Amino acid sequence: MEEGKYKESFSSNLTERRRRLNGIICITITVAVLLLFIIIFPIVWTTYKEEPIPTRSVGIPPPPTGPPGADGPYKHAVVASDAGLCSEIGRDVLKKNGSAMDASIAALFCIGVYNMHSAGIGGGGFLVVYNKSNKFVEVIDFREEAPGKANRNMYVNETMGSKLGPKASGVPGEVKGFYEGWKKYGKLAWRELVQPSIDMAKKGFPFGYAAYKAAARSTVKPLLKKDPGLRELLFNKKGELKQLGETLYMPKYAKTLEKIRDKPDDFYNGKLAEDIVKDVKEGGGIFTLEDLKKYKAKFKTPIQGTLGKYNWYSTPPPGSGAVLSLILNILKGYNMKPSDRNGTKNSVLTYHRIVEAFKFAYAYRALLGDQDFANVTQVLKEMTNETFAESLRQRIRDDRTFTNYTHYGDFYQKSNDQGTSHLSVIAENGDAVSATTTINLYYGSKYRSTRTGIIYNNEMDDFSTPGRENAFGVLPSESNMIVPGKRPQSSTTPSIFVDKSGVARLVLGASGGTKITTAVSLVTMNYLWFGRTLPQAVVDPRLHHQLQPMYIRIDEDYPMPLPIQEGLKKLGHKVEAKSLYAVVQAVARNKDGTLTGKSDPRKSSWAAGY
Repeated sequence: MEEGKYKESFSSNLTERRRRLNGIICITITVAVLLLFIIIFPIVWTTYKEEPIPTRSVGIPPPPTGPPGADGPYKHAVVASDAGLCSEIGRDVLKKNGSAMDASIAALFCIGVYNMHSAGIGGGGFLVVYNKSNKFVEVIDFREEAPGKANRNMYVNETMGSKLGPKASGVPGEVKGFYEGWKKYGKLAWRELVQPSIDMAKKGFPFGYAAYKAAARSTVKPLLKKDPGLRELLFNKKGELKQLGETLYMPKYAKTLEKIRDKPDDFYNGKLAEDIVKDVKEGGGIFTLEDLKKYKAKFKTPIQGTLGKYNWYSTPPPGSGAVLSLILNILKGYNMKPSDRNGTKNSVLTYHRIVEAFKFAYAYRALLGDQDFANVTQVLKEMTNETFAESLRQRIRDDRTFTNYTHYGDFYQKSNDQGTSHLSVIAENGDAVSATTTINLYYGSKYRSTRTGIIYNNEMDDFSTPGRENAFGVLPSESNMIVPGKRPQSSTTPSIFVDKSGVARLVLGASGGTKITTAVSLVTMNYLWFGRTLPQAVVDPRLHHQLQPMYIRIDEDYPMPLPIQEGLKKLGHKVEAKSLYAVVQAVARNKDGTLTGKSDPRKSSWAAGY
């Protein structure tokens, strides 16, 4: 009996000891985990908070990323546009042995359907073309131009006259530019380039992320709803904006494209031209049949420069290749390299220098204008001259910024292209095209014809009006005042970088109004100086400064790390976080000869190649 009690007592004590031991082990493990968390968390958090965290507009789902492997690498050819379906149309044209020009035209006609808020035959733009066989580069300028009845004071007493309705429209140049480019550089039949977009407009296509997001903006939607043509396209019978992804149909636009497919000159001198003039006149516009007949696409010599082992080419005025030239020439004197973006301290200094270069370049941008109307010879020489850039670089201080405009050059006369699209192509034979087209603001003049289905541009707002800044905050400049037949100054900078052996290594451009040139320069620096891959170079956070207004604009959707923002503030910069709406499309040939394409996720697109 005693023995039984002893065994029971011993067993009970043993169990109790085990419980205590298990408790001690649990407490020890818990303490160890807590200590490990306390030690590691700050390191992880510091690393985490340095990474840009993309944000999205409330109520709008994040954009699709495209099919796996869309960035490449590709063996033969690649197209990057701001609509993935259109990149694929361009790729398919290349597969049929089409030229880089063929692929560009086919994809851009598609953009006019799928991203109708950005571009289309009611607008215009620029093409930079590189022919590898003879290492020849030229620019096709098909920018819209002022009608014959236009004058410099036509919008002085009209707050919205240069933005809304056909009176805001310049003479469209897109069809002329495409057709002239095809006649010189095309290989496939013209109709093969137009037909895919006709099919898309007829059969229907999803209301895409970028077009939907633009239409849903509180400042845009009411204006779209007021216009019968846009209401017919984008709103349901209850007067509600159609849903993201809902099928849209453009039968009238398809019929217009069929006329262009069969007889492209009909847009400028034929029955279609007569319909276009009726469209414009009914909406209060002023361009005439004579304006359409007189319109010409212009073949021009590009702005060109050198950057290390590359020669690069971009648009002359009224494009902004000279602005890009001045930015790059100022900054290349710093011999920037990947380590200049390592750590907060280095990054702050690097971005400070970049911003200062932006400010100088945008000061001189105010002196640019259409070369056929404004004397810009001297300013072009300065903006593309490395010695002049060196003199400006000497005025940059590493310990502070300046808030007085005169330090940078106060050239504005004191008397945004949101709706833009870009496409980059490298073909199998090494030819390349960089093309930017636009109708200016989202949905252009907010006027869609119920006759032809065309959405007309509001490029007249890109001209200067005495005493008024335009939609992008650009103050008036004498060299950019309205004159009949003149083409307004543009921020577009489609560009091609070619190595010394004649291989096109980087082709890029952007949409986004005045933010275009800074976005293109940043992606160029990311890729060529800072050692970023092409996808990284395109997606990385960006900032913008155009001198007026006097603050750095940080992209709130892909934000610059906060420590860098704070560092810039300590140097005297004012910093504001806003959406930049700058969207870059880029393609590149890698060292191993393969090709990479990156369509900016900011506009929900993807590249395509083979």
